[in-house]
Amino acid sequence: MIETDSHGQPLEVDDLDADWLLDFAHQAEAEVRRAERRRLRVVLRWCDLNPAVDDESRLSWGEQERVWDCDAWIGGEGVPAVAEFSAEKLAAVMRMSPAATTSLMAEALELRHRLPKIHARVESLDVALWRARRVAKATQGLSPEAAAHVDAVLAPVVDSVGPTRIDRAVAEAIALHDPASLEAAEEKVATNEWGLTLRHRRPGEGGQWAGTSWLGITGDTPTLQRLHDLIIDTTAPPADPTDPADLDNERDLGVRQIEALGAVLDGLGAPRPRVRLNIDITTEDLAADTTQVGQVLGLGPATLAKIRDWLAGASVTVLPVLDMARVDAIDDHDPPRWMRDLVTRRDTHCVFPFCDTGSPRCDLDHISPYIPLHLGGPPGQTHPGNLAPLCRHHHRAKTEDHWAYQHTDHGDYLWGDQHGHSYAVTTHGTLELDAR
Repeated sequence: MIETDSHGQPLEVDDLDADWLLDFAHQAEAEVRRAERRRLRVVLRWCDLNPAVDDESRLSWGEQERVWDCDAWIGGEGVPAVAEFSAEKLAAVMRMSPAATTSLMAEALELRHRLPKIHARVESLDVALWRARRVAKATQGLSPEAAAHVDAVLAPVVDSVGPTRIDRAVAEAIALHDPASLEAAEEKVATNEWGLTLRHRRPGEGGQWAGTSWLGITGDTPTLQRLHDLIIDTTAPPADPTDPADLDNERDLGVRQIEALGAVLDGLGAPRPRVRLNIDITTEDLAADTTQVGQVLGLGPATLAKIRDWLAGASVTVLPVLDMARVDAIDDHDPPRWMRDLVTRRDTHCVFPFCDTGSPRCDLDHISPYIPLHLGGPPGQTHPGNLAPLCRHHHRAKTEDHWAYQHTDHGDYLWGDQHGHSYAVTTHGTLELDAR
């Protein structure tokens, strides 16, 4: 394969020996750092061009995915405010999600205004941007004094530190400059943040979805230690690798531990699981030994064997068949349940460019804005063809005239911004269109 060296001369990578290849790798890393620096400069300039006029129009984390419980504005104390909805236009041209772009903007501002020593090392190409961003992400909640402490401690070694070293520096800074907040955080973690969380793996997240989820438990150590020990004690002993009869029965330790957890829960009289499945197959196929695949709402595809396994011992509600070709229209603004189910199954995520928020968590937006009948609006404005799922943030961005879009006959969504950029959101992803 043909590449160019630092002088712009062509070379054949497959012909390089070890010494030349290592030198070329060094050049490639330098090029990556220059490109990252250029992107950082662009992002910072974009932030400068989009200042918030007041707190009401300030970009925050409040509606960004994965940080639903955070209402803080982006950036730490002393960072200039950035206008709301400024991330979307930049995200689209950079082919990134708005949430990822918001993080990049916040961390870029953190570097320039509160971590100047680390920022200078990025500018001089001594440090990769991803390492500097790791520190910037960790310091956004610190006071200016604590952030300055982290900057001074880590700047000389930021090109080699990992998460543990960063966490240690942050904890040290808080203890030195804001001990009261450290004690409050410890108290909160020790009591208020106890809880139980269940997160399902999304299709394509970390490879093929295999019907696995994450269960997280935060609580007092003695109780969780007893639960852990009970699971371990209940775990079936491993198969004997020396016995040919046991070779086919050997199972991974993790599998046996999860099975033991299930046995513990059964012994405690845990409630039967509630399952809601959308299966686009016949009951005959479900009972038969076939290789067909069903669709689990919010999770993704699953084999029939997996579905039958889930249904065993579960409390199952069979819903009426949903006609995906239904086009009924109503006069009211809010769609009925069948219409919402149809739209969220038709479009599985927010239809804004590069957004992947699942449609069950989205608003249903009227593509052609709804006009109440008493204000002269026509009848039948609410129907599947005039509805699309938008996450709350992008629903507001569209409503405030930052974007316009339309639904094509092929099921795609065509979006345009005020700067002449246009995008097509299809079932397979977002395509950038040349509209300028």
